[in-house]
Amino acid sequence: MGEAWSRKARFVVLTLPLLFTIIYFLNNYNYGIRQPRPIDQQTSYTNGKGKGSGKGNDNGLRPPSTHGGSDWWAEFFSRLETVRPYAAPVAFEGRARADNWKPDVDYERPDMIQMAAMDESNLRASHASFISQLPNFARHLPFARNTTGIVTTAGTKNFGMVVSFALMVRQTGSRLPIEVVLDSAAPWVKKLCTHTLAPMDVKCLYLEDAWRGLDTTVAMPKFERFQWKAISIVACSFQNVLFLDADALPVLKPDPVFAPGAEPYTSYGFITYPDFWTPSSSPLFYAIAGDVDVPPLNARTTSESGVMWIDKARHADTILLAVYYNYFGPDHYYAMLTQHGPGEGDKETFFHAALILDTLSRKTGGYQQPLEWTKNADGKKKGYWDIKKMPKVHGRTAKGKWRGMFMMQIDPREDYRAETQKLKSVKHTIGARGLDERYFTDSSFLGHISNLTFNQDDRLYMFFHHNGAKLDFTQINDEESGLVATNDEERYVRLWGNPDWIIDRTGRDVERRLFTDAMAIWCETEFHEVCDKMKQIHAQAY
Repeated sequence: MGEAWSRKARFVVLTLPLLFTIIYFLNNYNYGIRQPRPIDQQTSYTNGKGKGSGKGNDNGLRPPSTHGGSDWWAEFFSRLETVRPYAAPVAFEGRARADNWKPDVDYERPDMIQMAAMDESNLRASHASFISQLPNFARHLPFARNTTGIVTTAGTKNFGMVVSFALMVRQTGSRLPIEVVLDSAAPWVKKLCTHTLAPMDVKCLYLEDAWRGLDTTVAMPKFERFQWKAISIVACSFQNVLFLDADALPVLKPDPVFAPGAEPYTSYGFITYPDFWTPSSSPLFYAIAGDVDVPPLNARTTSESGVMWIDKARHADTILLAVYYNYFGPDHYYAMLTQHGPGEGDKETFFHAALILDTLSRKTGGYQQPLEWTKNADGKKKGYWDIKKMPKVHGRTAKGKWRGMFMMQIDPREDYRAETQKLKSVKHTIGARGLDERYFTDSSFLGHISNLTFNQDDRLYMFFHHNGAKLDFTQINDEESGLVATNDEERYVRLWGNPDWIIDRTGRDVERRLFTDAMAIWCETEFHEVCDKMKQIHAQAY
């Protein structure tokens, strides 16, 4: 009797996601839910004047425009909730080791998660159901066709970084519009959005406005910090997106990476960056994702998702699968993708979305991207470029103590040039496979043909990812912020130390200009103590 009831319960649990999906589609059919379409419009940088200026409404915040209306968000949340996995949160003791990645060392992959068979089965069913929906779901991903821009996300706790971020983007000469997706807001944030950022063609998007009163039968979730990155890429209006963490500061103009014919973006449409660490994704993840092969640990580093370039037309399915991993990340996928290794959160979700779809598409009868998607992508190929150049750390020394300030990340065009040149130079050692595309997504070959990471031009680092001390000058009076240091004579010193090497690479004193421009902005606000402190530091250090 007990065994019979157990079989019945298992059947009910496994069929619920399918039943909810059928109900959802019948409801859509009967009530004619409209599907958002890309808007044929260009967004231009107009220095705060005219249509493309990004000037906000009276309170400085913009709900997303018609490119992503309520119909889209109703579909978005409904589809995700219909595949919600009924499984216990992933929990285990310990954490994966923080080993520096090396292309010629294949560590043993950690396998720390023990999951109940029913939970694994439900997660498999959920994942498979979502993959089956992707071809239709991804057709509806909204964006303004043929537009290009920069996207970041922030909230009241770290909005001060957005000011530094916007100043750095414009300092490079970039004219790309910027959209900031807010997870929270406050009067001072709204004021900065309206009066300070809008003239720099920066729009603040507050999604709570779009979600309020949403016509959906599902409860609205409360998103955590790491989940907002995927949401911001979905919500932004651009087709060609440079996503940057608010602390990832460009020092070289990023616009040319999107230029027609520029590689690797033209051919791949998705560019990811490496972190320092050896991957620690659980073998269980690859089983749940469709029994795909588990890659060797020396195939690539962990992913650094604070800088990504992505075409929403070609990679609509990649983005939405990354959303799925983040939507169910806190309870399930974050732990499976890192096993509590360094930087657990969204970092592995984007690369693995591309990897899983690419792998499934190569299986007989596996996932297939609809051909009509290429209409939005102008027939361009789809793939992903996993940058090989490792990041490089820079820090400041004051009173004999060193503190890491940022890590430098390469211009993708330089990485592509160096990698393709290297592969051509060693073609005779590769043999029949020649320039097989696997070499572009598997870094383990570097250990056999000499380390490619030494061949890129170090002068072409494009980003200073300021994760050592956040450049939020509202925190400049906090001794723990890392923004202030003095030398042996008790005089304030620069954030980045001697500026000569940066001036040599960029042709300008990046730090001095940033600090001066930021000081001018903060001295126009009610942050009087911030202004006073910045003036003191500027007088001594700059």
